[in-house]
Amino acid sequence: MSAPAKRLVLRHRQDRRVRGGHPWIFSNEVDRLEGAPAPGDLVEVADDRGAFLGRAYVNPQSLIAARLLTRGRDEVDAALFAKRLERALRLREAALPGERAVRVVYGESD
Repeated sequence: MSAPAKRLVLRHRQDRRVRGGHPWIFSNEVDRLEGAPAPGDLVEVADDRGAFLGRAYVNPQSLIAARLLTRGRDEVDAALFAKRLERALRLREAALPGERAVRVVYGESD
């Protein structure tokens, strides 16, 4: 028997910011956590109707209860982070050719 999926379900009408592109989910937007996720666990994020919105890591003890890592069903693994770091570096190289000192990663914007 498999363990139940870990999932964060948003309260009614609290999906607008996430659908609009914001990566943070605040604790007052959360209806419930399913599967007893511990701080730092990955969860699937769903709206109040059960529609999938993405994958996030969760901290039920924080004002920012979850931070989206992907809006798809991508596997969250080292390859995902490597791909994103490479993309961020390419963007900086294109914007600032020849520059030797740049911030490669800038928080949630990358």
